Amino acid sequence: MTGREAHAGMLRSASVVSLMTLFSRVTGVVVQMTTNGLLGATGVGDAYQVAWRLPNMLRRFTAEGTMTAAMLPTLAEVEHRSGEMAARQFVRDFLGSLAWILGLLALLGVLGMAPLIGLQMLGKLAPGQPLGAQFAAFEQAMLGRAQFPADVALAALLGRWMFPYLVLVSLTAGMAAVLNLRGRFAMAASVSTFFNLSFLGCSWAVLGLGGASWRLPERAALVFAVAVLVGGVVQILVLVPTYRALGFTLGWRMHLSNPDVRLALRRMGPGILAGGIHPINVLVSTALASQLGYGAQTVLNTSNLMGELVLGLFAMSMATVSLPAMSRLAAAQDLGGVRTSLAAALRGTALLAIPASVGLAVLAQPIIAVLFQRGRFDAASVAWTASTLPYQAVGILIIASARIGTQALNAMKDYRGPAWGALISLCANMLLSLVLMGPLGTGGMALANGLAALCGLLFQEWRLRQTLGELPYASVFKGWLVMGAAAALMGLLAWGGGRWTDLFTFHGTLATSARLFPLMVGCGVFYFGVLTLIGVPETQLLLGAVKRRLGRRE
Repeated sequence: MTGREAHAGMLRSASVVSLMTLFSRVTGVVVQMTTNGLLGATGVGDAYQVAWRLPNMLRRFTAEGTMTAAMLPTLAEVEHRSGEMAARQFVRDFLGSLAWILGLLALLGVLGMAPLIGLQMLGKLAPGQPLGAQFAAFEQAMLGRAQFPADVALAALLGRWMFPYLVLVSLTAGMAAVLNLRGRFAMAASVSTFFNLSFLGCSWAVLGLGGASWRLPERAALVFAVAVLVGGVVQILVLVPTYRALGFTLGWRMHLSNPDVRLALRRMGPGILAGGIHPINVLVSTALASQLGYGAQTVLNTSNLMGELVLGLFAMSMATVSLPAMSRLAAAQDLGGVRTSLAAALRGTALLAIPASVGLAVLAQPIIAVLFQRGRFDAASVAWTASTLPYQAVGILIIASARIGTQALNAMKDYRGPAWGALISLCANMLLSLVLMGPLGTGGMALANGLAALCGLLFQEWRLRQTLGELPYASVFKGWLVMGAAAALMGLLAWGGGRWTDLFTFHGTLATSARLFPLMVGCGVFYFGVLTLIGVPETQLLLGAVKRRLGRRE
């Protein structure tokens, strides 16, 4: 297979995952619209966001890259050595053991929810007081000599309801990893969409039938917490038929006597260290955000959601399909192929990440207003979020590239590299957040995340050079430069079009949408038109894939 054929195959697979991920991100935006509208940028809204962040952040190392990166190479080795039946036995034993381990973790999390939440919301324990006074208030509450404020107590209650979601989403991720290995990318990528739809269906049904009193912020937050568990159950049920059709089953016993299970768990060790750094990073960022007043958690979560929307459209999809491709090449000792695939993934990611970042930065105010200005999420909340979003957009390409770099290190079985990169990012994020949050507020914290990811990316680049030799700098930077120039021209078009149509003044959801979406389509056509004229290969491959899909439908 030539490099161009491998590149085209990755883009085709990524386009499938992107389509399914698009549905997930769009429905995720509807979820955020629902929670923001009923809870607002308020103390209750912050309590819900902090509680939801706990299981959501922990799944980063139990349910996403770490488990997949450890499980898939082990599964491939077992299948190559002992055949299909042994591979199925390994998957059953591994997921069964993981379920028991995570069940214990979930139990500990539920029992220890109060201190976990208290540490994340230090700024609410002694508002306006020095950090020492906030820790003293935390100590008094833990000793039973004082009570947590109402919003902190509410967050702890919501966290106890939502934390078991960690077990459900981790098992779902394990099943999805098996489906990805068998080329069932679309089904694996669809589970988040089913989670979002289940969450919305459960929430809307209860809030609709419960009457006006159920739509009060405190009760609505509890409804949303229960809906998280419902969505987690639905995620697993959706994958079970396809998973079983491939010949795999779920086990419910601990199988640490299985040497392959122990090997996979050992391989997860460095990744768990890296993943363990991420929760610490989030905990620190959340505690710092609690110093910025009520609504800061909701504003940061909403702006982060917009960044994840862009990352999910193509960056995460490319990361998903690049790991199996680079793993196969690395196993065959084809280092040149790994370099080619790495360059293809980085350029393919940038194809959409760069223009989307520019678009989010330029059109932040109308985008946030159209999506979220309703109910308790008022114009002031929109303005605050819109001022934060451009700083969030700065880091999108960096974060996307770091995720690709992590996959390349995992493919080379360098599991310590991502752990050290995560540690570097943690230290940088803590320092940069402290420096930037003073002058820039939530914008400074969003910018700190992107700059911290750059520090981790630079370490990954050094680490990859140790195993791959010279990296494909020229190919990647040339593509980024061309795409960046086209996106800059597109940004000028977006700004001029927005001023001409008075888009930066909110005229209501429908009237603003009638101005915003045609402009976004026009900017997208302009951007891809410029790249097509220049002859950027990623554009040609992507457009070719779209034409083939449209031709099949016809």
